[in-house]
Amino acid sequence: MVELPSTDPFCSFRSRWRGWLGPTLLSALLLLSGTPRLPAEEPTQQEWIVISGGPALRFFEHGKADSHDKYWGNFIRAAVARLDQLKLQAEGKPGITITWLVYRPAYASRSREEKLDILSVIVEQANALKLPLYWFDTTGQLINYLNAGHDRKVIPIGALDYFGHSNRACLMFDYSTYFDNMSKGYLHEKDLRRIERKAFLRRAVVKSWGCHTGEDFSLWWKRRFGVPMVGAVGRTDYATASLPYLSKGAKWTQ
Repeated sequence: MVELPSTDPFCSFRSRWRGWLGPTLLSALLLLSGTPRLPAEEPTQQEWIVISGGPALRFFEHGKADSHDKYWGNFIRAAVARLDQLKLQAEGKPGITITWLVYRPAYASRSREEKLDILSVIVEQANALKLPLYWFDTTGQLINYLNAGHDRKVIPIGALDYFGHSNRACLMFDYSTYFDNMSKGYLHEKDLRRIERKAFLRRAVVKSWGCHTGEDFSLWWKRRFGVPMVGAVGRTDYATASLPYLSKGAKWTQ
């Protein structure tokens, strides 16, 4: 049995009365003294999810001083870079399922605008990664997958990454797609109550790579799930062909 620190008042009590108490009663008193119990064993299976929001239309953004999404694949190539990382981390762990969720309407709209079959390009990326790709068209479909894409008692979510537009209050799956400077498809901080708390592991790793998430949305996330969401205070930049980086003056927080 591990000795308690000598500064613990119970230690001197135990040393003085060891023989009289006996091992059974002593064990019971140790439990009552606040000795922490080992946490329950977490499931051996889990799902790691990457979500890609969609790009703006050039029809709305062209000519703006701060133009968004000149390249349609900002949130796709960043997601692919992250999926590559997750695949390496999952090697030798047969209980890990990695899934890619992509918001279809925005890419379908950009496809028509550019006269390019972008949806097929995204499918090819998923096939090259040898990972399952699921399209979602509404916030409700996304929430349904998070809650019941698998039996969350058996396969909870162990990691979640979001790539896309966002502001301090919501993740925006489209932006300047249907309306200029506005979003029709989004997950607002008040929508988080529609997601089951127990869908996530207690030690899940969650990060939004969008702008401003860490200013408010991350706080709502932590209150709802008890799991931190790393988010940016300020803006993020998708200018490189890899993971986005923080713009000048921004910082990560949770």
